[in-house]
Amino acid sequence: MSDKSASVSGMNVHFPRSATKHRVSKDSIRHVIAHYSVRSKSLHPAGSPASRSTRIVYLGDDEHGQALEVMAIAGKAGEQLVIHAMPLREKYRKHNEETSR
Repeated sequence: MSDKSASVSGMNVHFPRSATKHRVSKDSIRHVIAHYSVRSKSLHPAGSPASRSTRIVYLGDDEHGQALEVMAIAGKAGEQLVIHAMPLREKYRKHNEETSR
């Protein structure tokens, strides 16, 4: 299997170079997608290149207990393209903490 894609819970996940820009490992990203505490869908802002795609936001801890945010774009056949992953920012912290109680 290519290092740029992987299967997580039967779903194909693809990793462009930008997915690891913030030095979050692909294993940590896969862990959050498989074991998220919060998953929500939102549309990209109007006029953005991906404005017709659904963005999926995953919040959760990686295998080392670090809280992360992971964003992916849903593909046609159920695959996901991870576009962003980094330590959890303050704007998502409240959402993540509410579900952890």
